[in-house]
Amino acid sequence: MQLYLIRHAHTQARTDVDAATWTLSAQGQQQALALAQAAFWPHVDRIVLSREAKTRLTIEPVLAKFKLPIVTDRRFDELHRGGWIADYSAHVAQAFAAPQIPAGAWESAADARQRFVSGIDALIDTYPHETIALVGHGLTLSLYRAYLLGQPTVKLADWQNLPFAAVAHVAPKRHQLLSDFRPVG
Repeated sequence: MQLYLIRHAHTQARTDVDAATWTLSAQGQQQALALAQAAFWPHVDRIVLSREAKTRLTIEPVLAKFKLPIVTDRRFDELHRGGWIADYSAHVAQAFAAPQIPAGAWESAADARQRFVSGIDALIDTYPHETIALVGHGLTLSLYRAYLLGQPTVKLADWQNLPFAAVAHVAPKRHQLLSDFRPVG
């Protein structure tokens, strides 16, 4: 099994609605178009998405080119955060520094990582011989990346430097990061 991890494209942040409903910004729409040109798509057997709209919007140009089956799975949703938080980076730093302890009303980073890894294990069991493109989110992808690298916590700078619409290649059965996240285009 091969796995391409993709961070969703850049979004239009809105303080008046839940982040799960955000749509792509103009920059994100351009990133989605560039992502559809990536060389790995002809080898992909299916796409896995979180329940958040931005993951589906990120691969719309891909679906216009390739007729791929889609699976939506809540285990790949972003770390549950609740409403808008003014000092978001401080909450992220707290969540990563003490993964067992929720940062305020947030889901703990440890729980989010376990949820994500459980989803990966289910993909391995269900689609053991497929190549899958999983479109997810910055926090949970950072948690999974740290897991693959054997790091007990995520370095805040690693999350901060994870570009939107970046792609990584993983051998999930071996828990191995084959190539780290790189931006498309």
